[in-house]
Amino acid sequence: MSAIDKETFCKLVKEYTPNMYRLSFGILHSKADAEDAVGEGILKAYENLHTLRKPERFRPWIMQITANEARKIYQKAKRVAVMEQVEEMAPAFVDDHHELWDAVMMLDVIYREVIILYFYEALPIKEIGRILRIAEGTVKSRLSRGKKQLREML
Repeated sequence: MSAIDKETFCKLVKEYTPNMYRLSFGILHSKADAEDAVGEGILKAYENLHTLRKPERFRPWIMQITANEARKIYQKAKRVAVMEQVEEMAPAFVDDHHELWDAVMMLDVIYREVIILYFYEALPIKEIGRILRIAEGTVKSRLSRGKKQLREML
């Protein structure tokens, strides 16, 4: 059980919300996304309040939670941006035999990204890793799983 009760939690959150917002905005460069990160951070902190053992560590604890939430939003936004760019190029890939393209578009986004970047854009695995900010091994495993799912679909 945490040494901080709900009332103290509310006071501390009110005190540190500007700091949480400033951190989130620094990561995200978007007011709306920063507000979302702060909100998610507060919710996650409240849900995990029992893990805080030392009340004097509240500020760094909640700031770390907020930073993690901001990073999640940032990563999601980057992946969405990559997929929006790919979807804008979609007509260039469509031909009379677009069954494969349709199957690719049905894959989960994590597999679809690497399949499109590797096969349609002919990018090397190392570059795909840099674009998606994931390890090369992760690119390889997603590529393998994506190809397996495509084989099953087709």
